Amino acid sequence: MPATKKSAGRHRKKPDPLAAKLGARIKRLRKKRELSFDAWVEELGLGRGYVSELERGLVVPSLTALARIAKALELSLAELVAFDRTEEKVLTLVDGLDDDELRQVIELMERFHQVRST
Repeated sequence: MPATKKSAGRHRKKPDPLAAKLGARIKRLRKKRELSFDAWVEELGLGRGYVSELERGLVVPSLTALARIAKALELSLAELVAFDRTEEKVLTLVDGLDDDELRQVIELMERFHQVRST
């Protein structure tokens, strides 16, 4: 029986839950810096396909890749992977909402803040 080439084990057909959270965070931070995908790939010096899979959680990044990403985002490695913070949870919850839905969330938050302040 001929030998079959086995994948490196890092690439997946379905996202790894933790890698998907990290990938979404990296993509959100990239967009916050207003970097296009192509500019981002060039800045990182990583392969286009790898970066695409990373942002979708289909690859678990190496420590070296995470260090490059953190440096490019002007974050420490710890800050990059600290995505369980409250602020990050809020951003995750509102990710993908349209403008009207975001306005409703902001309105609710403002009302909540007013109630707490009284």
